[in-house]
Amino acid sequence: MRSAAPLVFHLILGRELRLWAKAGHAPVLWWRDDDARAPSEPLDRLLELSRRHDAPLTLAAIASPHLPTLVRRVEAEPAVEIAVHGFKHINRQPPGQGFGEVVAEDSLDWVRAQLRATVMAFHRAGTQPTLFVPPWNNLAPQLTEAARDSSITAISAFAEDQVSSGDVARLDAHLDVLRWKGGGRFRGRWRFLSRLRRLLARRRLSGCWDEPIGLLTHHLDHDAATWAFLDQFLAAFTVRARQGLTPASPREPEALSA
Repeated sequence: MRSAAPLVFHLILGRELRLWAKAGHAPVLWWRDDDARAPSEPLDRLLELSRRHDAPLTLAAIASPHLPTLVRRVEAEPAVEIAVHGFKHINRQPPGQGFGEVVAEDSLDWVRAQLRATVMAFHRAGTQPTLFVPPWNNLAPQLTEAARDSSITAISAFAEDQVSSGDVARLDAHLDVLRWKGGGRFRGRWRFLSRLRRLLARRRLSGCWDEPIGLLTHHLDHDAATWAFLDQFLAAFTVRARQGLTPASPREPEALSA
């Protein structure tokens, strides 16, 4: 954590980060933003934060009619990677059974065909994504199986701990800046940072120093408080690109000094 971080960062995270530094390690953080559909003012604001804080960003994009325009907009951002965010981002779960794009009755062949068609749409738009992000983080078993027969090499959902998906890599988000119960709104500094402290402690105690912690944002849903906190967080922490996560490259413990 950089020394210019707000006092609340030091109060909540300081002891845990000192334990990491004493052990000669630094947390691995990466950043995923969901639901990109088209160029927009919130997207411009997100990309500006990425540039200003030198924070690589994985942008989970939906295969909408505006996908080619979105790809062209992101081409000018070398630190931004586009991921596939579902087939059409349409909820197909029965009423009252949550949200998800793939239901239990879907055949593996159908899921394979949907995935293949969606990836081809991204190729036609001018990008070659290798990461798939299921909408609502609902990772159906058929998706993992279908990914093995595609150009997708990794899947990103939401998880407490590292999860294996066989020969398909998992790179999950763990730390959502928004709280969705009752409608999307800023989770709050204490809730967010306390969760980060628990995630850090879990990795330290299990010796999983290089297991990434995924920051999750949704630029279209941010209010002023969310944008302000995200700016502070990116200023305080070093974010790494997905391509550099495995194996984790060494970092100086001094980068974590509280």
